[in-house]
Amino acid sequence: MLTLLIQASSGVPSLALGRGDAIVFDSAAVEALSGSRDYRLILETGLGTTGADLSDITRIACDIGPGGLGVTRTAAAFANALGFARRIPVLALPAFELLGAEVARDKPVAILRRAARPHVHFGVYADEKLALYEHCTEASALDQLSDMEDYDLAGNIEVAGHAAPVTNKATMTCMLRRALAAPLPGLDARAWPIVEVLE
Repeated sequence: MLTLLIQASSGVPSLALGRGDAIVFDSAAVEALSGSRDYRLILETGLGTTGADLSDITRIACDIGPGGLGVTRTAAAFANALGFARRIPVLALPAFELLGAEVARDKPVAILRRAARPHVHFGVYADEKLALYEHCTEASALDQLSDMEDYDLAGNIEVAGHAAPVTNKATMTCMLRRALAAPLPGLDARAWPIVEVLE
C-alpha cells in the first residue's frame, strides 16, 4: 500500500511515494525529473522505481497552497482526477501547515509567500497548528510581525533584520507524516486550491 504525495505550491512540482511511514520515491531527488510538470511521467517513474503499480496507491495527499496559483491548481487537478478514476479519497494539506510543521521547534513560525502585489499570504504556525492565516498587504503582515518577539521564518519573502526564511517547501517526510496523522477523508473528498482574493 502506497501513499501518493503531491507538492507544488512552492512553484516547483514534486511527487513522492510513501510505503508505511517511509518515503520510497521522491522526484526531487531525480535530476531528470527536476522541475518537470509531467505528473504522469513522474508517477510512472516512481511506480517503476519502487516495483509498484497504480493499484498499490491507497491514499493521495495534495498540497493545496497558498502559493504558485497555476502549478497548485494543476497538482490538485491531477490528484483529483487520479482519485476519482481510482476511487481513492484525496487529502488536502494546506502548505502553511506543512511549512509550519517542517520548521517548528520551540518558537512560532511566521510564513510569508508572495501573492499579487501588494498582497502576500501570511500565516503563523504555533502550538502544532496554523494559528493565523490571511491574505493581506505586505505592510500589514510586516506590521503584525513587528509585534512578535521571536519567530522562525518560512516562505519566500525576507524580513529586514531577521534571518532568511528557513525553507519555502516542506520535506516529503514531513508531508507523509501529516498525511498519515490526518483522518482518512470520505471517498468523495477532493483537493481545492487555496487561492488569493483579487480586489
